[in-house]
Amino acid sequence: MDAFFASCHMAEDPTLRNKNLVVASPNRRAIVTTASYNARKFGIKAGTPVFQAKELCPNLYIANSDFSLYIKYSEQVFDIIYNNFTKEFEVASIDECYIDMTKVWKKYGSVKKTAQALIDMIYNQTGLSASIGISTNKFLAKTCVEFNKPKGISILLEEEIEKILWPMEIKKMFMIGPATEKILNENNIYKIRDLALTDVNKIIELLGKRGLTLWYWANGKGDDQISRQASEFKSIGNELTLNFTTTNYEEIEEIIYEVSLKVADRAKKRYLQGTTVTIVARYLDDIKPEIYSNKERKKHLTKQESFQTPTNDPEIIYSISKQCFYELWQGQPILLLGVRLSNLSNQIEQTKQLSIDEIDLNEGINYNEIEQIIYNLNLKFGKDKIFTGDKLVKYMDKNIVQSKFLKNDDVHISNEQIVNKWKNK
Repeated sequence: MDAFFASCHMAEDPTLRNKNLVVASPNRRAIVTTASYNARKFGIKAGTPVFQAKELCPNLYIANSDFSLYIKYSEQVFDIIYNNFTKEFEVASIDECYIDMTKVWKKYGSVKKTAQALIDMIYNQTGLSASIGISTNKFLAKTCVEFNKPKGISILLEEEIEKILWPMEIKKMFMIGPATEKILNENNIYKIRDLALTDVNKIIELLGKRGLTLWYWANGKGDDQISRQASEFKSIGNELTLNFTTTNYEEIEEIIYEVSLKVADRAKKRYLQGTTVTIVARYLDDIKPEIYSNKERKKHLTKQESFQTPTNDPEIIYSISKQCFYELWQGQPILLLGVRLSNLSNQIEQTKQLSIDEIDLNEGINYNEIEQIIYNLNLKFGKDKIFTGDKLVKYMDKNIVQSKFLKNDDVHISNEQIVNKWKNK
């Protein structure tokens, strides 16, 4: 998807389409999460500090991060693919997936026409802009999707890699960050061509097993198998950066409670429970503030507690988080608080099912009466507020597949509402 977070806000409110919009948290330490294409014309990109973005573009429009909004549109996009094109797709992240078009493209006449039909349907039904990369494996498809954005289609075939892929700078390659780039540059590897033509054993020596994968990619080889089982969540977390430091017990506990509520709510929406709770705190060390900058004085505290019974209960998460915090904290001025739930499992799999021996078949259950009761309750309280177990399982399967798009589902939330809550007491 193109500038996905920004596009979601513009799809939700079309009056924002022509604005220089960025997505960021509403505090003075925030950085830009996503910049719209209008904002990018001013040199603003993801990672730009908000204060700098305002200097680059005085009429900048800042939208607060809204993960529930992004989930809504992400699910709509995946539903379009699933219901109208193919069920053979693999969710890679909240705004990206790999699609196997082998059994679909003939219906549209060509792979490129199929891609255009998908782009058009996504835009017409959601208002979101999508771009598609086409190739023989996932790496080449992911690489070439960046060639023609927004609303573009790019094709990169194996026989074109020497002409198109190899001249690219090594830092442009998927899975190569600054640390890996530095190692490769120190060994005279600056272009993807350099990596492809270097002896594979040397690359493995430099980068370990990951080096073998990168070497194969540089030579145009890669995985072309689609996994329909979306990546499992590893953890669900929220954190909050304060606009100021605090050592007030009441304020700290209020923040931990509100963040715990967020974590629990998002876990419940995904039918997930966890057996490990982690508290994260950032504080300013009081070492020579006249010499050291705030950045140099920032320190972290982290502690986790594991338990046997999986939970997504906010009170339990809060209680454990608070306990962990007080075991660590020694009165330092707090800048950031975060809570994470991990070691996750599917809640439906934890639910005890009745065995056949526990069911009294002589009770004469009237399923028509049950269905009627459910219908009447849904009529009163709203569609699908109550449903039978078999429908729940079907709904669960769909919800889990469509919402498993991050290995670590961490969100940095706004502190404005929480701060106001206890500042106005």
